[in-house]
Amino acid sequence: MDPVTGNSNISSVTGGNQHVNDYGFDKKGAEFSGVASNSNDNNVSPLSKYDETPGNGSLVIESRGWGARHTLCVMLFAACCVSYLSRVSLSIAIVSMVSSNATISNSSISDVCPLPNTTDGGSSDFWEGEFEWDESLQGVILGSFYYGYLVSNIFSGIVTEYLGARLSLTIAILGSSLLCLVNPVCARISVGLFIAVRVLAGLLQGPLVCATFTLMASWIPPKEKAKLCSITLTGSSIGTVLSMGLGGLMIGSNFLGGWPSVFYVFGAAGVLWTIPWLLLIHNSPDEHPSLSESELRLIKAQGSTLKGEKRIKIPWAKIATSLPFWSLVAVAWGGNFGFFNLLTEIPTYLKNIQHYGIENNGLLSALPYIISAIFSICWGMFASFLLEKNALTIIQVRKLSSSVAMFGPAAALIAICFVDCNSTLAVVCLCISVGVNSASNSGADITEQEIAPNLTALLKSITNSVGSVAGIVAPFITGSITTGNQTLSAWRTVFSISAATYVICCIIYLIFGTVEVQPWNEPQHKKKEKERY
Repeated sequence: MDPVTGNSNISSVTGGNQHVNDYGFDKKGAEFSGVASNSNDNNVSPLSKYDETPGNGSLVIESRGWGARHTLCVMLFAACCVSYLSRVSLSIAIVSMVSSNATISNSSISDVCPLPNTTDGGSSDFWEGEFEWDESLQGVILGSFYYGYLVSNIFSGIVTEYLGARLSLTIAILGSSLLCLVNPVCARISVGLFIAVRVLAGLLQGPLVCATFTLMASWIPPKEKAKLCSITLTGSSIGTVLSMGLGGLMIGSNFLGGWPSVFYVFGAAGVLWTIPWLLLIHNSPDEHPSLSESELRLIKAQGSTLKGEKRIKIPWAKIATSLPFWSLVAVAWGGNFGFFNLLTEIPTYLKNIQHYGIENNGLLSALPYIISAIFSICWGMFASFLLEKNALTIIQVRKLSSSVAMFGPAAALIAICFVDCNSTLAVVCLCISVGVNSASNSGADITEQEIAPNLTALLKSITNSVGSVAGIVAPFITGSITTGNQTLSAWRTVFSISAATYVICCIIYLIFGTVEVQPWNEPQHKKKEKERY
């Protein structure tokens, strides 16, 4: 008997011992109701099917067509997009906010690139901003979002568990978008107020990642994760593309006063996003009022590989001594250090070293993230294909994806150290570095929900907090190295540090990483029941 519909058209097939989980399905997704009463495919729901591989004794339940989990992924994609619109808007806006006089280099002419349309290093047709902020202060301003982001990340797992992922994400997007709207006013009042507002925006966006991954852990079956999660997380790249590309065009056209326009437009986009989000999205399949029976059956059949409804006591000691978890901490540091360094500093590098004007700067700064979005989706589909064909195991796919995502950018950043003033090759290297990094969406970035689905919010809050520290440290280090020293050699140092960090942290993950559900994921009472059984 089907526990969801009451029909008897879904039954387990013979073969092998089967363990029944809380929903009446065995660990491979079959309903435990004895021998199949009828093996005729016509008796099987059109939205489900048997795995007819001889002797495996399992039933594969599929939900074909568009489902609520796909709608969730679309809205999470949009959430990632609008969050990065407000987050990254400053990276492109600051290029025209700051006067060129504040970034004059004191180094010899041999270590800098000549200005365009000049042969003697003279002045060029560049914009002049209204703020006199040197590189060190710019580094503080660019990193200020992550000061707040770090603090709230520490508690974001607990906040997500108690408020629910849906409400937590609503507060994160709506609150930070409203603050984005007032950024221009605050910047003109005082730099201190501007920094404070950016810190507060970071505080509000802290639960974003935990809430996103908690929802994915509750809704998306393991074999769909590589494809659906990579598409979902591509929203951050699209948000960056729109922020830098569209932002550069708006500033260059002096739309709504130039640089303030990016804050007005992108802040409004986040506010509008909340309407369909609240109408369409629910925390779990059990709460969804119109979820199809076939999709509910599919999700429930995943058992312990998806997040349960009940909160469990947090096993702090076991988490602290778990090498698989620490491997995720390492990859979070290395990946975010390189990613956020490029995210915040690419427009500055293109302006001060390669001497691109604001419209070209915005478009070229966005280009690596266009590549990133395309590569993320293509790689996710490739990873999903490898899993469907059983060419690689899940852990092999995760480690392959992480290797591409971290060794690839490291190689590209080393290469950019040798291109000097060849602006075309510099942009190519940046595109490769940012683009292939998106393979992490099918790699270590989604592993917290695999090793401990019941503790996804907590684990993601910790690893994302580590990544937030990297988001603070990276622009600070870059600002310290390049203050009064906008030279090729200074930026070689910046890129080399990021490359080394990528490599070291990825090696740690390759050694200790796993996708096996850890024993400390399950509530104590379930462990005792299993021991008895």
